[in-house]
Amino acid sequence: MKIIEAIRALYEHSSDRIIYTDTNFQVLWRNNDVMPEHLFPDRMMLSRKIRVSFPLMESTVCRYKGDNFEMTLKITPMFKKDELQGYMFHGMTEHEVDIIAMQSVLKDRIRKDLEAVRYEAGSIIAMLETEKRSWSKTENYDYTEFDFRSREKVLKIMGATANYEEISRYLGDNVSSETKFMSVVLDDLLKRISCRAEKLGYIFESDIQSMVYAEMNVERFEAVVANIVVNAYMYNSKPEKICKVELKSDGNDIQLIVTDNGNGIPEEKLNKLKNPLEYFTNDDLNESLGLSVAMLYCKRFDGKFNIESKVDQYTKVTLSFKDLGYKVPREFRQYFPPLTFTLDNTGCILGKCFGYYNDDYHKY
Repeated sequence: MKIIEAIRALYEHSSDRIIYTDTNFQVLWRNNDVMPEHLFPDRMMLSRKIRVSFPLMESTVCRYKGDNFEMTLKITPMFKKDELQGYMFHGMTEHEVDIIAMQSVLKDRIRKDLEAVRYEAGSIIAMLETEKRSWSKTENYDYTEFDFRSREKVLKIMGATANYEEISRYLGDNVSSETKFMSVVLDDLLKRISCRAEKLGYIFESDIQSMVYAEMNVERFEAVVANIVVNAYMYNSKPEKICKVELKSDGNDIQLIVTDNGNGIPEEKLNKLKNPLEYFTNDDLNESLGLSVAMLYCKRFDGKFNIESKVDQYTKVTLSFKDLGYKVPREFRQYFPPLTFTLDNTGCILGKCFGYYNDDYHKY
């Protein structure tokens, strides 16, 4: 099917404003009269002084100022057998432009927080130097307590920025895909969480259906579940804290459900939390980004995110995905658990409330 036929089939009756041109910007097709009949490349600006440089090899967003109108365009180069055939111009809505602006704000915040990380890392070096000087004046060479304190401080730094790193991956479209046993990945993660939870008296339960197969990214999936479990613990002031994780599938649809008996979320705040990347706009570095990470994961893997809650009773988070298991013969299914490091993003997220944990070093 020719490119222009494919675009027409997708957008002829769409509310999206689309123009398709050849490489010389001759308009070959447009789906409405709102879009101009002619496009001029010298009016496509990346900034006030920088024009878009053609030919383009990847998608670009620019500002276009015509004679009678101004709009934001997303330009997508169209190829056939690796040869550039033309460009598709998508007139973006105000909401789409706002999302891009919000992503830009988050990227700026990530950069600022990385500066804070470097400052905290410098404080660790200073602490080490101070301790070394004191050790030189004593015969006590028991470094165990100091080693633990150092690791806790490093974990604090990593934990504070883990979700920023997670979000930056989605903003950069840097989340790979693979088919895995979600049931095995989840079981492996929950075992690591349980050993931490037990030490705090956290009642942590799970009910995982076996042979649940899905398209996923193991590291990002673990970060999502870890965030939800950590929220369930941190926002629970009851003497007996309970959290249950369930994974079930009917062969077509997967549901991952995390339920807690915590403080619950007021309705007004709950409605705001359902809009990822929009709620988190203030400068409170303690505000959780965990739900946004979960929502972005669902968006990346064509899933659905739902959260329901009642104040002082419970919070229930449900993630829904397509089960791919029925497409893969049972005898060919296999899973190799990933090697994990205690300070990977998932470990850092868990460290927010469970502290540092490693079988080789944890003695407290």
